[in-house]
Amino acid sequence: MSIRLKVFLIITAIVLVISASSVIISISSAQNQIIKTLENDMQRLVAGANEYMLDRMDTLKMDAAAVAQALQGMSIQDLRQLLIEQVAAYEDFAAIAIYNSSGKIGDFYSIGVDPPSEDIILGASGQAAFSGERVITTSRKDPSGQLVFYVLVPMDDMAARGAHGSYNQIVALTVPGYFFNEQLIRFQSGNAGRLTMIDDKGKIIADVHHDWVEGQLNFLDLANNESKYKEIAGVIQRMLTDNADFEKNVGRYVLKNMNGEDIDDIIAFRPIATNEGWSIAASASVAESPFKTVWLMIALSGLIFFGLGVLAAALASGVIAKPFEIAEAAQKAKTAFIANMSHDMRTPLNAIIGLSELGLTKKDLALDLRNYLKKIDTSGMTLLGVVNDLLDISNIESGKFGVISAEYDLPNFIIDTAETNLAHVSSRPIIFNIIPEEKLPAKLNGDALRVRQIFNNLLSNAFNDTKEGTIEWRISTEKSGDSLWLVSSVSDTGAGIKPEDIDKVFLDYSSLDTQKMRSSKGTGLGLALTKKIVDLMKGTITVESTYGKGSVFTVRLPQKYISEEVMSAELAEKMKKFTTAVQKPSDSTGIQRIQLTEARVLVVDDVDINLAVAQGMIEPYGIMVDCVTSLPEAVELVRKGDPHYNAIFMNRWMPEMDGTEAVRIIREDIANEYSKNLPIIAVTANSVIGNNAFFLKAGFQDVISKPMDILRLDRLIRRWVAGEIEA
Repeated sequence: MSIRLKVFLIITAIVLVISASSVIISISSAQNQIIKTLENDMQRLVAGANEYMLDRMDTLKMDAAAVAQALQGMSIQDLRQLLIEQVAAYEDFAAIAIYNSSGKIGDFYSIGVDPPSEDIILGASGQAAFSGERVITTSRKDPSGQLVFYVLVPMDDMAARGAHGSYNQIVALTVPGYFFNEQLIRFQSGNAGRLTMIDDKGKIIADVHHDWVEGQLNFLDLANNESKYKEIAGVIQRMLTDNADFEKNVGRYVLKNMNGEDIDDIIAFRPIATNEGWSIAASASVAESPFKTVWLMIALSGLIFFGLGVLAAALASGVIAKPFEIAEAAQKAKTAFIANMSHDMRTPLNAIIGLSELGLTKKDLALDLRNYLKKIDTSGMTLLGVVNDLLDISNIESGKFGVISAEYDLPNFIIDTAETNLAHVSSRPIIFNIIPEEKLPAKLNGDALRVRQIFNNLLSNAFNDTKEGTIEWRISTEKSGDSLWLVSSVSDTGAGIKPEDIDKVFLDYSSLDTQKMRSSKGTGLGLALTKKIVDLMKGTITVESTYGKGSVFTVRLPQKYISEEVMSAELAEKMKKFTTAVQKPSDSTGIQRIQLTEARVLVVDDVDINLAVAQGMIEPYGIMVDCVTSLPEAVELVRKGDPHYNAIFMNRWMPEMDGTEAVRIIREDIANEYSKNLPIIAVTANSVIGNNAFFLKAGFQDVISKPMDILRLDRLIRRWVAGEIEA
């Protein structure tokens, strides 16, 4: 037996033992976890339903009391009209009747139902109402055969009381018999599980099975005649008698249904804390839980794991596995290096770009210093673009680059993208035109952030390669069923691409013409990244170019169709007139900062230079800026409430505490009106797309990336500090 075969058999045996034990342990653990999860879910569901139904019952009683109060002291002539008005005013009431203590009806108005019978008024519920209580009776059939509830309340008038302090008159209001059923269904909507409500005798008064409610089903009575209902009756009996410990009022029960079939349910129950003695239960079928699917997936995973183990054993028995291991390790190292490098470079870039932009805001700055700062700012932004492209390529290669679709306004999206790219024009004699199709859709559904990234890269590439001439951006759509293609082409009169280099345009790190790359602002990453994003979105990108005359890049992206609405004539005209031969770029001095001298913000970061940049960018608004280097210190400032801040700019990654934990403490532990509504903006060096959703879910109001973009900061200050509503 060869050494390779021995190694293969030993590894295969180990893989088999590990696979089998892992499957058994995983299935057992998954079952226990699913049962525990179902129990917790049912406890939460029944607790929420309990509170909801208690609120609905209290509301019924309060509305009934309001009706009784409105009827006080009314003359016989006015009473009838008032009864009609009260029934019309409360949609939950189908009839109103007034009774005296002998059970005689004084007056009555109804919408299709009969008044309560005398035995109800003279029974326990009626007597409780005469003694001053507000009572809801269990469901019953009225004399006309309709299922109803009655709300009984005393006439709240001292003159209506008898010699012994009881009331001489009560008001009986009729509620449709499916009222609580509809409330349960409404509450249960979107929640897994099934809700059932019973009265103090075990009768079902609300359930998804309407026929159980209509038939006033009582499993306690059914169990007296048929043994198959014994288990269900036992659960209902526990609901009526064993309600002391809510933690124990949940369990797994194997019961027989109406057809005599065994059902495996998780059931949790609670009493409704009213004088009616009703209870509510939430149940979920174990068979309908994910357990079976999980079991199959675990078993399948075990088989796959074993198969892969056998394959790995075969590969590991020879030298063939070694190159793959080396390549994989190198790829992971590269990805980790790029991600860490991109993250770490953002702090110094924040200082370079932030301080240069702050310097450019100075009005009396010497011309040579202003030019130096502009070049520093431009170089910093170029380096930031390289960092972003590297990080995006790394994320795509590692599978962390996602596409998140949402509805967006296409015309305004195009105008915003075009205005953003005007900064690339500089002082060169370039004319930039937007040419939209005649009836461009007003709205589309897609990943606007990714689409913007594609367009920004193509426009940036066109501006970088064009010293003078014209750049045209054409946008159109091609509808296909419920979807459509967003078609965009960017043409320029720049340097163009040599025929032999056309096929290399979208390759990673391709420099093409070395001499051209020395004089351009590009790095060869932008087009490679664009191609990867287009492929990720299942689109296409092509290029046509004549060397020395210019290029045309065309992108086709699948988007979802929203409606027949097209862009307004005003926006169409604005786009058609969007032509520019800009003589100089815009800079930070172009921002019209609002003055907020009464406002105060807190900036939290553990790096002093980041604090200095943020403070310098915010103070021109007249805002008082406090800076701290510790999240616990920031939390304590919020807890004290003095000084009172209009917003907090908070770095997430801090040595003593994570930013998400700080936000949780502010929102949930401090939990006053100030801390719950205080705007907290995350300042992050991690620009991975999709992070915004993470921060918003964690309790932040908004996000700004490092380096802090002065235009983005202006929008945040206007929205969260000044309170301006975004369009």
